[in-house]
Amino acid sequence: MINAMENYTMKKMDLKTEITLENAGMNAARFVFYEICPGILFAFNEVNTSILPKMTPQGTTEDDCICTINYAASGTCGLYSSGGKYIYLRAGELMISSEQAAHSFEYPVRSYCGIEIFIMRKALKNRELLSFFKIDLEQMLDVCLPGTYTTVIVENVNLFKNTIHDILSLYEKNILDLSLLQLHTFYLLRMLTAGVVEFRSGYEGALSKSQVDMAKQAEQLLSSKLMSRETIAGIAGSMGISATSLKNYFRAVYGQNISEYLKMKRIDEAKKLLTETNLSILDIANRVGFESQSKFTAMFHTAVGLTPTAFRRNSRNIKHAGI
Repeated sequence: MINAMENYTMKKMDLKTEITLENAGMNAARFVFYEICPGILFAFNEVNTSILPKMTPQGTTEDDCICTINYAASGTCGLYSSGGKYIYLRAGELMISSEQAAHSFEYPVRSYCGIEIFIMRKALKNRELLSFFKIDLEQMLDVCLPGTYTTVIVENVNLFKNTIHDILSLYEKNILDLSLLQLHTFYLLRMLTAGVVEFRSGYEGALSKSQVDMAKQAEQLLSSKLMSRETIAGIAGSMGISATSLKNYFRAVYGQNISEYLKMKRIDEAKKLLTETNLSILDIANRVGFESQSKFTAMFHTAVGLTPTAFRRNSRNIKHAGI
């Protein structure tokens, strides 16, 4: 159901279409589409790669799509816009946009889950059905994308979070049926039509290519030298920018501040070393940037809920059990 994508498999079922994109034998992305009504499509997006080509639902063109509504449940999704800037959607944010990515979508942390609603031109013909729910798509576009606005981020997203949470929960439990999804989707569209949305331009905080490159260079340097604890001020100085600017670029791209991101990387690397090596806990602590085993153990326990020793024991028990 997606144009301009290679190496994918498509499975059509009664009420949905599932598309899996493969890369080097691994599932790089999975999309599950439901047709809410003619011209309105709902998609669950799961991505485990860093970049995907721009896409449109199968059998449509970019001109057919007048608007998309995206919610990021986890991870970040970036697009290089027609305005020449990189716009990033971060976890917990809801974006409404009438523009298409210039060439691709990127996922800096290589893990993204979200939902997306496609509003196609032919949906404008469903006036009788949509009017039953008091949904006016043209009014919605005027309200949410006024004047020259082409992309907005919803500020009062809490208005929608219960509904979005219910949708994601039903989907994860594999008990979502089309009627429930239709009702939730119509509710979201009705709320957008009602004019209760507060928003900011998606271009507020958008980055240039050079700013994105600086964030990525910092990430690569910091992630490759977990043991050395590079200073943000030092990295920023070598790039000729302030530490505050680098922190802002990093948060925009990766959806977390640098300290949170590095904590996640240290935990992930520690898990790998605990599972795959026989290194002592102190050696592992040193390798991920801790001089003190006790501080490492406390941080690991807070993040994972287990001490490093207990995590290693559990991982090996699972491996030996063949689970």
